[in-house]
Amino acid sequence: MKEIKVGLIGFGTVGSGVGRILQKNSRLIEKRMGAKLVLKRIADIDLKSDRGVKLSPGVLTRKARM
Repeated sequence: MKEIKVGLIGFGTVGSGVGRILQKNSRLIEKRMGAKLVLKRIADIDLKSDRGVKLSPGVLTRKARM
């Protein structure tokens, strides 16, 4: 299946909400799009605050440019 990599800049209220929705609705999104969305990177200044979203190691970073 095709993968579409997604990156976010900012992981505050809106960014964490987007991350939560992508995780919660991943199967529905995958079914409708015919492709899997992969949350590849999230750039944010604050790496310590708990936002209630579980992320794989290395996803959250301070660097917006790769």
